[in-house]
Amino acid sequence: MPRRTYVFVATCLAFIWLGCVCLPCPAATFEGQPPLIWAARMADSQIIRMADRPVWTWAGKARWDYTTGLFALALLRFNEKVPNPLYVEYAEALIGSFVDPNGRIRTYRLEDYNLDNINPGKALLALWQLTGQQRYRKAAESLRAQLLTHPRTSQGGFWHKQRYPHQMWLDGIYMASPFYAEYGRLFGEHQVYDDVVKQITLISRHTYDPNKGLFYHGWDESRQQDWANKSTGTSANFWGRGMGWFAMACVDVLDFIPTDHPGRPKTLEVLEKVCQGIARYQDPASGLWYQVLDQGGRQGNYLEASVSSMFVYTLAKAMNNGYIDRGYESVATKGFEGLVTRLVKVDPNGLVALTQCCAVAGLGYGRDGSYQYYLSEPIVDNDRKAVGPFILAGLQLQQLYGLPIELGTYRPNPRLIPAVKWATTYKILENLRTPVFPDTTFSIMDFGAEEGKDASAAIAKAIEACAAAGGGRVQIPPGTFITGPIHLRSNVNLHLGKGATLLFKTDPNAYLPQVLTRFEGMECWNYSPLVYAYAQTNVAITGDGTLDGQASDRNWWSWKTSQSSARRRLVQMVADNVPVDKRRFGNGDNLRPPFIQFYRCEDVLIEGIHIRRSPMWNINPVLCKNVVVRNVDVLSHGPNNDGCNPESCRYVLIEGCTFDTGDDCIAIKSGRNNDGRRIGIPSQDIIIRRCTMKDGHGGVTIGSEISGGCSNVFADDCRMDSPNLDRVLRFKSNAVRGGIVEDIYIRRISVGQVADAVLQIDHAYEEGANGAYQPIVKNVFMQEVQVQRTPRILNVVGIPNGQISNVWVIDSLFNQVRRPDIVRQAQVQLLDCTVKGKD
Repeated sequence: MPRRTYVFVATCLAFIWLGCVCLPCPAATFEGQPPLIWAARMADSQIIRMADRPVWTWAGKARWDYTTGLFALALLRFNEKVPNPLYVEYAEALIGSFVDPNGRIRTYRLEDYNLDNINPGKALLALWQLTGQQRYRKAAESLRAQLLTHPRTSQGGFWHKQRYPHQMWLDGIYMASPFYAEYGRLFGEHQVYDDVVKQITLISRHTYDPNKGLFYHGWDESRQQDWANKSTGTSANFWGRGMGWFAMACVDVLDFIPTDHPGRPKTLEVLEKVCQGIARYQDPASGLWYQVLDQGGRQGNYLEASVSSMFVYTLAKAMNNGYIDRGYESVATKGFEGLVTRLVKVDPNGLVALTQCCAVAGLGYGRDGSYQYYLSEPIVDNDRKAVGPFILAGLQLQQLYGLPIELGTYRPNPRLIPAVKWATTYKILENLRTPVFPDTTFSIMDFGAEEGKDASAAIAKAIEACAAAGGGRVQIPPGTFITGPIHLRSNVNLHLGKGATLLFKTDPNAYLPQVLTRFEGMECWNYSPLVYAYAQTNVAITGDGTLDGQASDRNWWSWKTSQSSARRRLVQMVADNVPVDKRRFGNGDNLRPPFIQFYRCEDVLIEGIHIRRSPMWNINPVLCKNVVVRNVDVLSHGPNNDGCNPESCRYVLIEGCTFDTGDDCIAIKSGRNNDGRRIGIPSQDIIIRRCTMKDGHGGVTIGSEISGGCSNVFADDCRMDSPNLDRVLRFKSNAVRGGIVEDIYIRRISVGQVADAVLQIDHAYEEGANGAYQPIVKNVFMQEVQVQRTPRILNVVGIPNGQISNVWVIDSLFNQVRRPDIVRQAQVQLLDCTVKGKD
């Protein structure tokens, strides 16, 4: 396909993905689509816009927030009507990231006594019922406990917050009461129904204006607030969203209050008053509602999205459940029509936006509740306080019109899957346990080390002593020390101080006797890696010093040309399933060891060090769990000098590192041929972020020893730039190695130049199609990749007995592209990419 057609094709496809469903009843469609489709489009678009930003991480800014809870609840309610695992997965990321395994809610403080913090409890209860995870129930219990001691007015109404004494707000009824009522139903606390009804009737009594038919935003029992009427205690105006919150609260609590409860008629009476006010103040021209409800013609007032969405939801749900008569249907229909035609916008990427949302409003602390105040708050797009109710309104209207509760031919935007998956990366980070060591130091100088001399024995003694004492730090002080292989033990942190250098011997005999290792993904007994640990836990190499393997063309690197015979013998042993204990290699075989290899270890940290001149692969954790490689600098240009090769590992974080290598910068592997299949442990749950890649065959590579498979790899915010860096993202396999590689997500990659292609998928590698095992690459998403210079974008070569499918390059920029792409026997699509030629 000529390159100039990419953007055109992507744009046409976008209309297909948005999905136009033709229905026989035009009155039930809005701009040609039914309410459920609009709800799905809005949900998908909001997930894509937010991705992982609202998800809690240790270093992030996200907080336990009522708006996040509202959006998560909308997704879960949608899933109840139309099952969608992506919505559940995303909702769980939004809520579950805040809930630790013991049910404690991160960033939540009971002592704030803030009703807003109760609102996400609705999503907690929904997730508990959906997943059965007890941490969600425990978290909900902590919110219920807040209400036991929450401060109240003299008549028993909950203060909105501790910092808003003696005040009830309409907002607070929605934040707490539906959760409170549902909790009571689920856990047999039937007495809470009385309290729920009390909250609604109290605020109704104090804020309702029978002449206007509306409810004031807030009420101060003490009459001390600047915004409070000294006679009635009410605020001065009828804020749209405030009444929207109250409307949703009234209709939602009725889901849980028993039909025979004496307070139910009172709640229904209040709901009827709310609905009458909604109908009375609907703008006849637009069908929408104003920021300040009763002053639609006043200068500066505007039609606001959140209140309009909330009112439509309330009316539609109340009619569906028989709380009000169907006479309000035209009000709800006109309201949703106004939202779609006036406030909903579709951007060039097919994302649906909801405009004219009031960002925030409140009372006190400089907010006087005046008309001018409500108009002074920022107006934004896509506020969750509007988007959530819009989705809920679409669901209820679909039911109200008796339309099928199904999406038909609708297909989500391709950006949805990666947005959801990026949000789930918190689970990887949460599982990563960074090693912690006792505050005890064992200097190698105390064990006989001398600068400039062989310190092998001293280092070994220090490690042994450290391990025997229960762990700590083995200190390499400033200076240069010579050493043979270093074998680390559990609870030992090998720490190289600033100015410390370990020069590793180049005599192969120093690395005997052999240890169990892997050579190019095949298990065998071979020379010890320069730094090695087997079946250890809580182990690290840290500091600002240098590990120098002293490899050169005069020693290790020259073995590249003399290892062929032994390598072929090992490959045959693997093919013949020769027991690993019989695969013995050593002197004369010239199979080079890696520099650092942790084998079957857990809780591994490699941080801060500088690595130079490796015999072969630089960092090679094998069959490990919980590996962090942070702020490491690798400069090693020998043959097969890959920077970091996690192999059959799970939960890996590589961040802040610099790679300038003679082969792939990062190469993810999982064993070669029968060995990878025999052991059957994939590499998965790997995050790469904020790294710099210079020279190398590939920036991020998966393969070629990938027979055990690979999944869930995330690379973010990396910089790649060198005329000697061949590719940004590279996949290598063939029909001898096979393996399933799936769910690979790359975003925000800045590339100066590469020498071959941005994306290479090569299933014709080495043996190519001459094998019995299908290589599979699927579900690959590259987003926001900016490249200043590249020969081509794609170099993708499949084979007849392989599979390359669902590969996307999205929202990316490619400058100075000089050659046509290569795409053979593969499904690769560019969506909304800008491609510019050399000139």
